[in-house]
Amino acid sequence: MRWLGATQNMTLVDGLRLPLLLAPLLVLGLTGTWWGLSPLKPVLDYAPAMLAATALVQFGIGLPVHLRMIGKLARLQVDGDTLLIVGAGAAFVLGLLRYRHMPADAEIDMQVVVWRDAAFGAGLVSVAMLGDIILRQAQRSVLLPLPRAPAGRVVVPPGDLIPADGVVVDGLSEIQDPVGADDIFPIVVRPGARVHLGARNGDGVLTIEVQKAAQTIAARHVVTDDRLQAVLDWMARGTLAIVLVVIVVQFWQWSGPGDPVAAALRMLSLAAPLGLGFVATAPSSEALTMARRLGVEIRDIAVFDRLRRIGGVVIGHRGVLVPDRLRLITVTPVDGVAAADLIRRAAAVAEAGFDPWGKAILDFAVTYRMRLKPATHYQNKIGSGMSARTENQEILIGTREFLEQHGIDCKVLGSAAAKAKEQGRRLRWVGETFPKRQVLGVMLFGAPSVSGAVEAVKNLERLGLETAWLANADDAAHVALAKHLKIGRLLPDGTEIVEEKLRKMRGKSGPLLVVAADEPPQGLTGKDVMLPFGRRLMEQMPGTGIGTIRHDPRIIVDLLRLASRHRQMVLMNAAIAYIAALLFAFAPFWLGRRSDLGSYEVGVVLILALSSLGLRAMPTTANEVDEE
Repeated sequence: MRWLGATQNMTLVDGLRLPLLLAPLLVLGLTGTWWGLSPLKPVLDYAPAMLAATALVQFGIGLPVHLRMIGKLARLQVDGDTLLIVGAGAAFVLGLLRYRHMPADAEIDMQVVVWRDAAFGAGLVSVAMLGDIILRQAQRSVLLPLPRAPAGRVVVPPGDLIPADGVVVDGLSEIQDPVGADDIFPIVVRPGARVHLGARNGDGVLTIEVQKAAQTIAARHVVTDDRLQAVLDWMARGTLAIVLVVIVVQFWQWSGPGDPVAAALRMLSLAAPLGLGFVATAPSSEALTMARRLGVEIRDIAVFDRLRRIGGVVIGHRGVLVPDRLRLITVTPVDGVAAADLIRRAAAVAEAGFDPWGKAILDFAVTYRMRLKPATHYQNKIGSGMSARTENQEILIGTREFLEQHGIDCKVLGSAAAKAKEQGRRLRWVGETFPKRQVLGVMLFGAPSVSGAVEAVKNLERLGLETAWLANADDAAHVALAKHLKIGRLLPDGTEIVEEKLRKMRGKSGPLLVVAADEPPQGLTGKDVMLPFGRRLMEQMPGTGIGTIRHDPRIIVDLLRLASRHRQMVLMNAAIAYIAALLFAFAPFWLGRRSDLGSYEVGVVLILALSSLGLRAMPTTANEVDEE
C-alpha cells in the first residue's frame, strides 16, 4: 500500500530501520499454511536464529516503543500501545516456551510454529515502529519556504512587486496591496506607511525599510483533550479486561489436554490485536497525504479532532473570499460615445503607465482582444488620475475631482454615479480636454467573489455551521459582496468590538474556525482553530497546527469533511480490530482450538485496505453548487 511503500523524504535512520522492521511481517507471510513452498524452507529447521532475530527487532530496534510503554505503565496508562507491547511480549514468551520444550529431533512442522510465534511478537513491535515512521513521514512538510527576504533599504521601481514586508521611508505611489488595505482596491502610500510582500507598486518610486517577519502568534499549547483517542484508550482497556476474564474462566474450567499457559499466551498475543497498531495510523497517514494534495499542511494530527468540533467559521475579509485585485465591472458612457471605444482609449492610456486602476482597465481590454493605439505624454497624479494622448485625443482617467480640476463638467452622469456608489462600486471617470473638454463616461470597478466562494459559504451552511465575515458594515462594497455570498453576518474588522462579537458567536455555535490571510482578530481562545490562508501568513504563524497555500475557499469545506471522515475511519478500524480479535483469538481459545495466524493476517489486511480506500474515495473540491 501507498503508506507502507512511501519513502520520499525519509530520514536515513528510518530508511535503515524499514527493511528490518518489515522482516518479521515478511516471515509471517512466507511461513503460513503453505510453508512447504516457501523460499525460507532451507532455514526453517534452525529455530534459534529466528528467536535471536526477533529479539533484536523487539528489544533492540523496538527499544523506543518499549521505553514509551514503560513510561505509560508507570503512569498507570493503558492504551493501544501498551496493549500492543503486552501482546508482543506474550508472543515472544510463547516462542521461548515452545523452543524450550521442543525435542532435539523435532520435525520441521514444530519448528515452524516457533518461527511464527516469535515472528508474530516481533511483528507487533514492528507495527508500532512502522506507525511512528509513517506518521513522521506523512507530517514532514514538503512545502517550499518563502524566498529569502532582502535586508536593509530597498528601492522599488514603478510596476515592480514589493519584495518584502516593510515601511515606506521615501516616495509616493498608489499600490495594489490586498493584504494591507481595507479592501482590494488600490491605496496611496507615503513615508511611514506599511507595505507587504507581493504588493504591486504603481507609478511612483518607493524606498522601503525591510522589516523582519513578525511572529503574529507565538507557538501556543495545542489542546490535547482528544475524545477520539480517549475512545481508543477505553477500547484497549476493555480488550485487556476481556482477556483477563476469559483466561481466568478458562483456567478455572480447564480439564482437557494441552498446555493452558501456551494457549493463554497465544490468545493474549492475538487479542492485542495487530490491527491496533494501524487503527489510527493508517487513516491519519492517508488524511495527511490527502490534505497535502489539497495544498494544506497539517502540523499537528490533533487538529483533526478539533476541526470536528467546530461550530462556526469566521473568514477574514482580505484574500480569502475576494480576489487579489480589483476588476472593471462595466462602463456607462455618455450619449454618442460607444462603450467599446471608451474602453479602448482608456486602455491605451493605461498601457503607458503602471497605475493599478489602469491595470484593471487593461486586463479588461486584453480579455476582449482589443487593438490599442500607442499613447504618448503619459502623466500620473498619484491617487487622483492619469492622462495621455491617444487617437488624436487628450484622455483623462481619474476621480471626479481630477476631471473637474481640468475644467470638465461631470453632472450629466451624476445620477448614474450615485446609484453605482450605493451598489458598492468604485468609480473612475473618463474625459477629454482635446479636441474639446467633455466627460466621456464613468467606469465602475468592483470585487466579485473568487471562484468557489459562493459554493464554500453555501456548503458550510449545509454542514450546519454558522458563517461570519470580517468586513466593514459601513462600506457599501462590503455589504453588496456579503449579500452576493449570502454569508451569515458581518463582523467589524480591526476593532475591539470583534472580540465581544466572537465571544457571543462562540457561545451560540461552539469553537470557531478562523480563516484569514492577514493578522487574526483579537479574542481567539485555545479551543478555536486558526487556518492561515496563504504561504506568507503560514510562515508568520508557526504556532498554528494547520495552514494552506492554495487560495480556494472550498478547501475549508473539504478540510472539515476530511476531519469527519478521518474519525469515521478510525472508529471503523477499531470495530474491525475487535471483530478480528473475537474471531481469531477469543473464540478459538474458548473452544479449545488452535488459532490460525494466517487467517488473522487477512483481517489485518482488511483493516488497512478499508482505511486507505475509504479516505481516497472522498471527493475533494467537488462540492459545487450553482454559483449565482
